[in-house]
Amino acid sequence: MKYCAAVVVLLALAVFGQSAFAEQVSYRDYKVYSIRVDTVEKHNVLKRWQDVRGVDFWDRAGYRVMIHPSLQEAFERFLNLNTFNYERIIEDVEATIEAERKYDQEYRRRKAASGRATVDFEHFWTNAEVNAYLDELAQTYPNLVRVATIGTTHEGRPIKSITISTNNGVAGSKPVVFIDGGIHAREWAGVMSVLYLIHELVEHSSSYADMLNKDWVIIPVANPDGYEFSHTDNRMWRKNRFPATILCTGIDLNRNWDYLWVFSSNACSDSYAGTTAFSELETQALDRVLKQYGSNIAVYLAVHTYGDMILYPYGHSWPFVPVANQAAHIALGEQARDAITAVGGPRYVVGNSAEILYTANGCSDDYVAGVIGARYAYTLELTGGGRNGFDLPATEIMAVATQTFQIYRTMANNA
Repeated sequence: MKYCAAVVVLLALAVFGQSAFAEQVSYRDYKVYSIRVDTVEKHNVLKRWQDVRGVDFWDRAGYRVMIHPSLQEAFERFLNLNTFNYERIIEDVEATIEAERKYDQEYRRRKAASGRATVDFEHFWTNAEVNAYLDELAQTYPNLVRVATIGTTHEGRPIKSITISTNNGVAGSKPVVFIDGGIHAREWAGVMSVLYLIHELVEHSSSYADMLNKDWVIIPVANPDGYEFSHTDNRMWRKNRFPATILCTGIDLNRNWDYLWVFSSNACSDSYAGTTAFSELETQALDRVLKQYGSNIAVYLAVHTYGDMILYPYGHSWPFVPVANQAAHIALGEQARDAITAVGGPRYVVGNSAEILYTANGCSDDYVAGVIGARYAYTLELTGGGRNGFDLPATEIMAVATQTFQIYRTMANNA
């Protein structure tokens, strides 16, 4: 892995310049329940809790739900009355956050003391580290890489894209693989998976001539304000940072796309869709870039965590409306599933998002399939942390990133 001086400087600043974590939102004694949801009826019953303050669905299926201490007795009574099978998998969420934070601080001290100036995947990168790395790649590999600011957030942060092309720029002569990560702020493992993909395609491009038969357009952090906030103030933050009301902040950017968008009145909800479709600067920026490449997009991947799922459109209604080339979506998804299993990864579930999970309106994959006209469009729900917290431990980033790389490679080569 090649020299990246800017990243080392940022690591040192992080060690000595970060504020104390006393002001961070605490999740002391919050518990996480793993719930077996095996029927549509149970999905619908459980979903009644989704917008209750103090309840946080960690995955779209509702299999893992975080509950405020004051609601735990009522929640367990509800689960028992409705004959859900469940298990408490985390007794204190704050303890998992503290462990994650302690590891990160110790890692940064070791890295700064060692003077090693290499990029690695042994910790979760900050927004500043991501941007510094992208800029350095653009300077070091000018014939392969272009980095652009595609928009600016409410708080003034740049939204950066990277294009990777052996044609000295994406000129439209090759099909495009379009990927965005980090649209939900707290999903750090998804961001790291995308960064590892970028690292391999650029710094080891000679090993991936097969993948570079297509051009790549990647936005590794689609929600910079939220991503920053999840690092500095609230580890569980999901939305962007636009002030929705006087009392509530943030829009769920993956409910803000203009495809069968539906208004939701609860501005404090983690899935609040905003006042209108494309109300947010982040989704507007992504839409501009998507329209730039249009139907030349062979495959679109929205990278999320978690759940070990490969999901295809449409997810807006039930019974679900399948994409026109549903059989092809299933076949490619199963190829990707088999590829990651072959290298020791988990066995992903492949299917329609409304069928496997539940309906959701205004999602990016529905929009890209229904409006942009990409040949394939998927949401990837990568491996999560299980009993260790929301995301996997940083010590496992490299293993999961290398496994997930096989999904990207398989889809790029067969789309």
